[in-house]
Amino acid sequence: MPSALDGIRVLDFGRIQQGPFAGVLLSDMGADVIKIEEPGGEARMGSDERGFSGMYEANNRGKRSITVNLRDDAGRDVIRRLIPSTDVVLENFRPGRMEQWGIGYEDLKPIREDLIFASASGWGRKGPWGTRGGYDHVAQAFSGVMSEQGGGPGHTPQALIGGFADSIGAMMLAYGIVTALVARERTGVGQHVDCSLIGAMLSLQQRPLTIFFGTGVQVGFEHRRSATYTHYECRDGKYVAIAANTQAMWERFCDAIGKPEWKADGRFAGPFDRARDKDALVAELEELFLARDRDEWTELLAAHDVPYGPVLDYAELSEHPQFLENGYVQDIDHPVFGRMKTVGPPIQMSATPPRIQGAPPQVGQHTEEIMLDLGFSWPEILALRDRGAV
Repeated sequence: MPSALDGIRVLDFGRIQQGPFAGVLLSDMGADVIKIEEPGGEARMGSDERGFSGMYEANNRGKRSITVNLRDDAGRDVIRRLIPSTDVVLENFRPGRMEQWGIGYEDLKPIREDLIFASASGWGRKGPWGTRGGYDHVAQAFSGVMSEQGGGPGHTPQALIGGFADSIGAMMLAYGIVTALVARERTGVGQHVDCSLIGAMLSLQQRPLTIFFGTGVQVGFEHRRSATYTHYECRDGKYVAIAANTQAMWERFCDAIGKPEWKADGRFAGPFDRARDKDALVAELEELFLARDRDEWTELLAAHDVPYGPVLDYAELSEHPQFLENGYVQDIDHPVFGRMKTVGPPIQMSATPPRIQGAPPQVGQHTEEIMLDLGFSWPEILALRDRGAV
């Protein structure tokens, strides 16, 4: 059964993460994603002694690879030959770079009028910072998320995990591309789509920003905003998270932890009581959770229908059946590294299921295959290779 984007071709000029991860999301939905690399290939950032780069592997699986020298007229002609059979061009160069090479949206639109040209930028293409390069850590700082995560104004800023802005930017860009494909299906019109790191990060912060816009107050991250919507350490050094944020859940929670008398305790009986005496309740619960191992607590919480989750590390989640049975973690065969796990598609579709289309390609693995499909002859391919154009 074909996936939702079966038959859609994407030229992926992406580098590092924001652009390439958007390509992965489209590939998982069935698109034929052709990765455009310079001869020699994209830098494998963070490679170990085996040549394994988690950055490259995570952001390029399921694609085909063609090496093209974009600084050579003959190389750019190869790109132009691809455009008539291409639905989407995806790039995350600094704004203006594709235009300098003569392969920007306005350059390619005459070749295919309904082309969708998707740009992943750092700051948006307008404004005083529009032509700057974009970087994940700087975008986290500029977008306010580091201030919020650190506790708000006056506190030490705290970054989220590395690549967070890149990944959110990629998700939003893929969303924009699919939306543009739907619009083209209805109207026949292509367009230029732009998604920036800072725009994506503001979208991620809709709730706290809306609170600030409405009240003028930036609350900032709190280690424990609530005594019963947080996590606690258990006797075995592991942690369990709870989310007992309604009165009914609170009362079930009291039964689960063996403290039914707290339902009538004036300090904790109602939600305003628990908010007022949060520190006292936290102190009680910190001591209480240290009395049992995590698995004992999860059994008790589950038996009383209290929302909970063990705090898993990567080793634990990679073996947990909830991730495996939903396909969120899958095994793939890698031509270099053998059988290995990878993150699967986050979305399930009953009629057009997504699927991982394979491991990342080797540099230029599909160059000849793609060029032959375009009508290049072997002598032409060899001449372009000797010139350094491919």
